[in-house]
Amino acid sequence: MLERDDIKAIRTQLGESQAAFAQRFGVDQATVHRWEKKGLPKRGTARVAVENLLDDLEQPAEAAQ
Repeated sequence: MLERDDIKAIRTQLGESQAAFAQRFGVDQATVHRWEKKGLPKRGTARVAVENLLDDLEQPAEAAQ
């Protein structure tokens, strides 16, 4: 389950600002800021999209093992 710290870690791993990360998901920068402070919504398209991105980021690491 994604925690609020995970959102910032994912964004940092990608080397993206909050604004760039927001653009990736079609939301504004304030929404990303809120995700990093309070966490993602418990359900919905934003949560699914960020979870899918996390899965995509983890797959190359798993394939290397």
